[in-house]
Amino acid sequence: MIRPPLACLPALTAFAILAVQGGELASAAEPLTRIADVRTLTREQAAQARPVHVRGVVTWSSSSETFAVQDDSAGIWVSLNDARSRKLWRGDNLAAGQVREGMEVEINGVSDRGGYAPVILPVTLRVLGLRPQPPPRPLEPARFFSGADDCQRVEVRGTVQGFQRLPNGVNLVINADPGRFTAQLSRQVAPDPAALVDAEIRLRGVAATRFNSRGEATGSRVITSLASDLVVEKPPPTSDEVPQVSLDHLLPFRAEPTGPHRVRVEGTVTFSLPGKFFYLQEGECAVRVETNSIMPLKPGDRVQAAGFVDISRLIGTLRDATVQPLGAASLPEPVAISPEEILAINEDAMEAKQVARPYDYDGHLIRCRARLLAVQSEPHFSDLSILTLERNNTPGRGKLLFRALLHDARTRRLESLRPGSDLELTGLVQLEYERGESPLQTTRTIPVNLDLILRNEADVVVIREPSWWTAGHLTAVLAAVMLALGGALLWNVQLKRQVRKKSRLLSQEKDARRDAAMEFRTTMRERNRLAANLHDTLPQTMSAIGLQLDACEYSLRRQGIDSLPPLEMVRTMVGFAVNELRGAVWEMRSFSLRGRSFSAALQAVVERAGVGHSAEISVHTHGPLEGIPEFVSGNLLLIVQEALRNALQHGKAEKISVEISSAAAAAPIRLVVADDGAGFVLGSQNGPEQGHYGIVGMRERAERLGGSLHVESSPGNGTRIVVEVSQDADDSDLANEKNLPDSTISGADRK
Repeated sequence: MIRPPLACLPALTAFAILAVQGGELASAAEPLTRIADVRTLTREQAAQARPVHVRGVVTWSSSSETFAVQDDSAGIWVSLNDARSRKLWRGDNLAAGQVREGMEVEINGVSDRGGYAPVILPVTLRVLGLRPQPPPRPLEPARFFSGADDCQRVEVRGTVQGFQRLPNGVNLVINADPGRFTAQLSRQVAPDPAALVDAEIRLRGVAATRFNSRGEATGSRVITSLASDLVVEKPPPTSDEVPQVSLDHLLPFRAEPTGPHRVRVEGTVTFSLPGKFFYLQEGECAVRVETNSIMPLKPGDRVQAAGFVDISRLIGTLRDATVQPLGAASLPEPVAISPEEILAINEDAMEAKQVARPYDYDGHLIRCRARLLAVQSEPHFSDLSILTLERNNTPGRGKLLFRALLHDARTRRLESLRPGSDLELTGLVQLEYERGESPLQTTRTIPVNLDLILRNEADVVVIREPSWWTAGHLTAVLAAVMLALGGALLWNVQLKRQVRKKSRLLSQEKDARRDAAMEFRTTMRERNRLAANLHDTLPQTMSAIGLQLDACEYSLRRQGIDSLPPLEMVRTMVGFAVNELRGAVWEMRSFSLRGRSFSAALQAVVERAGVGHSAEISVHTHGPLEGIPEFVSGNLLLIVQEALRNALQHGKAEKISVEISSAAAAAPIRLVVADDGAGFVLGSQNGPEQGHYGIVGMRERAERLGGSLHVESSPGNGTRIVVEVSQDADDSDLANEKNLPDSTISGADRK
């Protein structure tokens, strides 16, 4: 007998457990021992739970639930949380909770498709010791940004251009030239992220790909929790070392690139939104500066800002800027110019392939007039009010629509502005640029629209309010009048239809209840006749059969033969049949309701149904029930008797409750029969196809009285039957009509 080597026993044990537990290992395939082989599986192949047995070094671990492991071939994510949720994990939870970077581990498990790339679901895990981190590969933009390097240890050099504090660490924004991405570091790696901004660093870590619900890569980042993975190669320059440029030279042509470092600018603040952005203007140029600084700035402040040049708005912007106040200066006066003139200036400049003259007006303070179309609030920003404006008869453009934005949660006056008002607005221009469908489509960027950023409510002046009697209002009034007239006519027609419909329904209901009363009495009389015929014929016949059996037994004994077992069996069957027949005759042989109250009749039915059974049956009545017409009460008693029969014979109930109630003399009647029996799955009970008519018969009786029957039951929880029937003011007349047969009540329909 060939014994497997000891090193393979954990893997074989894990695979045996998987095969027994879930059958996820479709075949006894050889386990994959190289991480690179697991990564090359397609999603469909990885989802087949291929057996895996690998050894590697933990390169990242933020918790005991998910960590990264890399061997000599590649790296991969290990999801302990998913393994637990699928009941695959059979290892030591204490050992799993101690997994940290630098540990060499041996993992037995299966493959899984993961959210983006294949992952390993561990079954067992063993810590072998400590090993140095595997050497990182230099970051290749094509592989990194496409997600091909997911979970691989990489090394990147770049400039830190910003940061964001996290609950357990920090996100650094890194420009690796080419390409900007974020790096997620723990607190011990970057205790003071502000000191890293504008520094040149070398960073090692695990590449982690962001993805969407389709499993498509949407971005990449680097993650690490090792302090040794971050090296500052060149500290950030001092404020004096940051080059200073004019506002109109943020991104000019240069024969040699300057690198992704900060630049300094100076100017006068024309608008400020603390913690978000402000505008600087210097001479003929203005620039938007985005910053996290909450330094209170007001229009007229002279400041110096140092930040990174960003072109994501398709126009030079300073981002992640630091601010230093310099004093005060006079504000530039707003320029009287229309939005269409600004767009024409920029369009002409692009057509001539020249710089816009006198300037492009982005960030400049202007004054113009327009007609208000609507006032609304931005759903995602409670402090932002938006005015939609229109300018008519603009040369070559027809109607021009643009917006005015006011960032002020305290404003309320703008909400009272009426659409159609002519306004004079003062604000800063924010150009919107056209983006080509592809980089090859065009070499020019043309402004296609603009927004006005309002400084406060005073920047909006009403020149003329619209007349109330506009064409729209007049149309609305006429429409309301026509609608009222049409509604009145329609209501009249509908009222007549409803009256006819109600009359027809009332007539049908009266006919139906009369038919139900006649059917009940006729049926009861016929059942009594059948019961009498059965009593006069079959019991005598069964008795004669019993006498013949006695004679046979006497004759056998005279011959010295003991009674034969088959003969005794026949005698027992005859006795059982006689008892059954007597019960059936009693159930069909009804007793009259005349001279007996409904409560007494109900008690008699309950007592008779409980004969021969040990079940405890309770009866509860509420409200005026003694004046119920006989055909209504008779049907209700038949339903009660059938429900008791089912509970005792089929449900084997120990306790049964019968409750019947009515709020008033003409109010609907509610009957509830509940038991603690075996219960059943609704829909699985026998029906007319199997010769059982109990529930069907009860439901038909309830519906004949204009009511309904509802059954509630489940195995082991008993059964509850709820019946609701209506009463009618003319029911007493139906009960007294002499052309109806005498009323009696009998037992329930046989199953």
